[in-house]
Amino acid sequence: MADKSKVDQLVDWVDERTGVKALMDGALNEPIRGGARWAYVLGSALLFLFAIQVVTGIVMTLYYVPTADHAHASVAYIQKAVPGGALLRGIHHYGSSAMVILAVAHLAQTFLFGAYKQKRELIWVIGVVMLLLVLGFGFTGYLLTWDQAAYFGTKVGTSIAGEIPVVGPIQQKIMLGGTELTTVTLSRFFTAHVFLLPLLLALLAGLHVALFRKAGPAGPYHNRDDNKVDRFFPKQVFFDSVAMLVVFVTLVYLALKMPAELGPVADPSSDYLARPPWYFMPLFQLLKWFPGPWSIIPTAVLPAVIFGALFLLPFLDRNVERNPFKRPIASLVLLLTIAGSIGLIFLAKHQDRNNPEFAEKLKKQEEEMHAFFQAPFEPQIIGATTAMVGAGGAGAIGAAPAAYMESCADCHGANGQGDADLGPPLTGMTGKPRRTAEDLFKIMEDARAYDLKKPMPQSFPDISEADKKAIVEWMLKLK
Repeated sequence: MADKSKVDQLVDWVDERTGVKALMDGALNEPIRGGARWAYVLGSALLFLFAIQVVTGIVMTLYYVPTADHAHASVAYIQKAVPGGALLRGIHHYGSSAMVILAVAHLAQTFLFGAYKQKRELIWVIGVVMLLLVLGFGFTGYLLTWDQAAYFGTKVGTSIAGEIPVVGPIQQKIMLGGTELTTVTLSRFFTAHVFLLPLLLALLAGLHVALFRKAGPAGPYHNRDDNKVDRFFPKQVFFDSVAMLVVFVTLVYLALKMPAELGPVADPSSDYLARPPWYFMPLFQLLKWFPGPWSIIPTAVLPAVIFGALFLLPFLDRNVERNPFKRPIASLVLLLTIAGSIGLIFLAKHQDRNNPEFAEKLKKQEEEMHAFFQAPFEPQIIGATTAMVGAGGAGAIGAAPAAYMESCADCHGANGQGDADLGPPLTGMTGKPRRTAEDLFKIMEDARAYDLKKPMPQSFPDISEADKKAIVEWMLKLK
């Protein structure tokens, strides 16, 4: 026998210490009852999607800053300045929606084919928990862009969570880290999205696969091909690989053709009209029909009933019949639930389009989003440090004008933060009461204008019109 190559010797060396050959043999030669099928690709596609989300998420964390004053700017930097950043973020963005779709499809297929029966109860229960975690990914990740849609959508979501009796207020306070959305909130959502949820999902996915291999594939529900057995390799590996390729190509196509949206930075003082992500839209629509104290029905009662029934399903349904055509009630309930959810999404969109007030407001918000998205990225200076901000300066500002530093900073602070003894803060000048550019010019012209509680001294320095304009523009950017 010829001497083994260096590669073979290395493989043998690793196998002696790890048993990798036996593991690979067990994985690739797993028998598939009823034969390999396209219907079995959903689980593998989901694992592949999770891996994509982990990889793209890790790369984006190299640039992302989870603070209220830099989160939006860092996302804009990824989207507009990092080479390949828009593609990376787009894949991650659409991947999150794809995970929800495939998770629901996989659970629905398992339910329809009765694959939760025959000692597969724990596989089903873990799958339901994993669906909840996938929805948790969507909720926690939505806030991280810290733009208008993310901020106000999350504010509505946490408010709804706070309406749940008994646990609601405590639950809301834990999520927010207080009573308002702040850097603490962003930090908690970031930690959950990047560390806690991936760890939990990875552990449950491993347990899910282990229990699946223990029980073996359920096989066709009609039992006509019970005697047919294929090995996982090569046929099912081919099917799974094609499914993964289709998923990846679809994500890349969407990321290139319809880049992930990013609007202006969150402005808590604005009257932004919030709308949730599409997968929470059915709940949003139901809330319209259950106002006031009745909101407990869609926010707590209905989810508890649905997920409670899903958890208990394999323990309540002990009938060995798996054929969906011989389980008409179960099949009808599944189809009505999916069709009803899709119908609620379209109904919510339809009502927005046909409500003149909402349609006009939403159109204006979309135009603002597109305007910010199309603007080029511009690094700007904040004090003595460089900050990454998107074009337009929303939520972040450049260095104060020289005229301000010479004439105003002694009383109002170098960054407009104010001085308790000398001058009030200038931050939030466009908040309440709102100060327009004209208002600010008038105050600088007439130190006693508007009966301010702390009017500027009569000996206010003489500043040129150009310098006043620069100072006003700078103040209007302060948040």
